[in-house]
Amino acid sequence: MTRRRRARARKGKAEIREILSAMLWKPGERPEEYEIVYISRGTETGLDSVRGGDLLEVRSDRMVLPDGTVIPLHRVVQVRVRGRVVWERGVG
Repeated sequence: MTRRRRARARKGKAEIREILSAMLWKPGERPEEYEIVYISRGTETGLDSVRGGDLLEVRSDRMVLPDGTVIPLHRVVQVRVRGRVVWERGVG
């Protein structure tokens, strides 16, 4: 992986972490209005989603669900609020 790609990957992870942390902790935000789409090997389409209100915590490199499921942040491809895309992973 080139230095430029590593820098972009770190930036993308930082951006998604900031969005999800704000969703959970910023006054006035409503996590139940968020939908986080991520790459999932266990589905037919290769994608799955989770509602923001279903997240237990966001760590530096992963989301954690109440049942202990861990979703790495590098698998997140899109964040929607009330159906509108507010963040999407760039390609390339």
